[in-house]
Amino acid sequence: MQFNKDKLDLRLYQQTILNSAINQNTLVVLPTGLGKTHIAIALSAARLKENSKVLILAPTKPLVLQHMQTFSEFFEPAGKLALLTGEVSPNERKILWNNSKIIFSTPQTIRNDIIYGQIKLDEVSLIVFDEAHRAIGDYAYVFIAENYAKTVPNNKILALTASPGSEEYKIDDVCKNLFIDKIEYKSRDDSEVKDYVKEIEIHYKSVDLPDEIIAIKSRLERALQFRIDKLRKYGFLSDKSTIITKKALLHLQLALRNQYRKRNFAVARGISVCASVIKLKHMVGLAESESLTALNAYFENLWEISKTTKTKAVKELVEDFNVTAAYTLTRNALENNIEHPKLNLLKTIIEEQINFKPTSKILVFTEYRSNIPKILDTLNPIKMDLHYFIGQGKKGMNQKTQADVIEKFREGYLNCLVCTSVAEEGLDIPQVDLIIFYTPVPSAIKNIQRRGRTGRQESGKTIILVAKNTSDQRYVYISQRKEKKMKTIIENMSGTKQTSPEFNLNQYITNDSSLLVFADSREHGAVIDYLFKNGINVKVGQLKAGDFIISEDIGIERKTTDDFVNSLIDKRLFEQAQKLKQAFIKPLYIIEGNFENIFSARNVDSKAILGALTSLILDWQVPILFSRNPEETAEIIANLAKREQIDKKKLVSVRSGQKPKILTEQQQYFIEGLPNIGPSAARNLLKHFTTPKNIINASTEELKEVNGIGKILAEQIRKLLDEEFRD
Repeated sequence: MQFNKDKLDLRLYQQTILNSAINQNTLVVLPTGLGKTHIAIALSAARLKENSKVLILAPTKPLVLQHMQTFSEFFEPAGKLALLTGEVSPNERKILWNNSKIIFSTPQTIRNDIIYGQIKLDEVSLIVFDEAHRAIGDYAYVFIAENYAKTVPNNKILALTASPGSEEYKIDDVCKNLFIDKIEYKSRDDSEVKDYVKEIEIHYKSVDLPDEIIAIKSRLERALQFRIDKLRKYGFLSDKSTIITKKALLHLQLALRNQYRKRNFAVARGISVCASVIKLKHMVGLAESESLTALNAYFENLWEISKTTKTKAVKELVEDFNVTAAYTLTRNALENNIEHPKLNLLKTIIEEQINFKPTSKILVFTEYRSNIPKILDTLNPIKMDLHYFIGQGKKGMNQKTQADVIEKFREGYLNCLVCTSVAEEGLDIPQVDLIIFYTPVPSAIKNIQRRGRTGRQESGKTIILVAKNTSDQRYVYISQRKEKKMKTIIENMSGTKQTSPEFNLNQYITNDSSLLVFADSREHGAVIDYLFKNGINVKVGQLKAGDFIISEDIGIERKTTDDFVNSLIDKRLFEQAQKLKQAFIKPLYIIEGNFENIFSARNVDSKAILGALTSLILDWQVPILFSRNPEETAEIIANLAKREQIDKKKLVSVRSGQKPKILTEQQQYFIEGLPNIGPSAARNLLKHFTTPKNIINASTEELKEVNGIGKILAEQIRKLLDEEFRD
């Protein structure tokens, strides 16, 4: 592959970082716009060998496409660069992988292709993880890096981010998960980069809430405080708790639910009150920081839900005098054209910017999608072209629309985008003149990512709108403190060798890749991940019965405790049991999770649940095994596969799994359609007669000559083939 070396002019700090990255797995922490991608391009050129590939990963499809476009300026021919996303069919992805030298993809796509056996990482000489701060928890980056380290002894990893996190343990997790040896960090104030960054002015614009919003907020806070006092009275909150964050409430809610699952029913009242507190906190946030239009929409939805729901928290909220009063005050304020003062301030700021520079590019960030329609409505009278930019979730924007909007914004056909957090990463726009935070955020990463959209080629400006005497002021302080903390931590960690975690192959149950398990494509990803890590060949497709096929005899239906109860309620449980029983000689249920939870889910009578369990075991004769988590489920499946396929020499029936694409598998699949013919008998028939045509033309006597085919079975086959079809 040809590299246009002359087009790449690396700055001194980029060359210094590149030298580290050539020798060690490196985490590069650079402000946005300082050329992290060019370092990746130079390292890719150095790592590309005749029989190797480079893999470039990014979290969003627009960002993946952007990287491919940038790389295509330096590498030829273009046909050796490939874009892999979930929208490309698996067969086409496999062909592209085999024929390409530099592959650009989202991590979820690569994770799936590794599991399905579509690709092999041992062909890869470098993986670039962009937005590397995401490499925590169960994000696909972690899975890919782990498998890369396992399969490629001389692996090379380059991780890129502008903001790795404000907690040392999180940064440490990123380094461990990506097997980082060295951190290379440059701030905007660093002497090596000062000449290449433009000034970003940061301004805070404050507004006073009108009396009408203060009255609404006051009513909601009364309802909120009443419930917080209840939680303290019940002993679920400490008296020392002054500011109770949403994060703390979610942790409390999870802890109470876990207690309830352990049959501590005394916490039930706490669960309901906690749910109400979370909803009220959200309402207060909408009132004080977003818009009355968004708050009113939330009220309307809550009242609509209350008509049909049995949820106690919702019922109590719509019956609460203070909440009802807040709803009435909100409607009255809107009828009198009273709205959040941030909206008029936002309009004034953007009008001034457009009058000063009609070709301005402006990004407005808001925390809630429900607030975007009101912001667009407010900005519509301004003589400019604007659009919203949101994610691909429910009722969101598809990839093509996202790409079209970004391109129009980049080319200047749109002046202003009103965005959710999806625009924090991956918008490659030469110059954004103005960034507006409609609501401050208490996150260092979000602040750095958003500000990084400006101040690239020219000086930029960021304006943060703050409602006085609200959580906005607290969030400004928190984000400033976290950014300072992040800088200190990174400065301390960079320049010192990080300890890469030793990769222990013994942690896997087995590395016998001869084991094969069919998994339904709708099955839980964590179980498939664990199976793959255990060295098992997992083939994924849509199964007619069960979630996993272990052998020609055994099919497994896996259910979490919640799903078990839900399937009992919606009558799927015994339909699935019937399909499982018809398809396999030895059907099996695995119920996953805390067994006690099965009796507390959705308030179903425990007698009904015991009756269902008894019926499955005695009436349907389907054994049930219990596991505590996906890892234990995978361990059960792995051990069953070993027992069936190695100890008992049984094959996995391709007829029960994904329809095969290889000719020999198609032939076996076809012959397994004959009565009582499993994988072993099908293979014996094909070996004896060499073609399916010869099998179909064979007489009863000729069929009997095959090992495992007796007189009765031979007669059944001939009867099936010779009898006339009757509709």
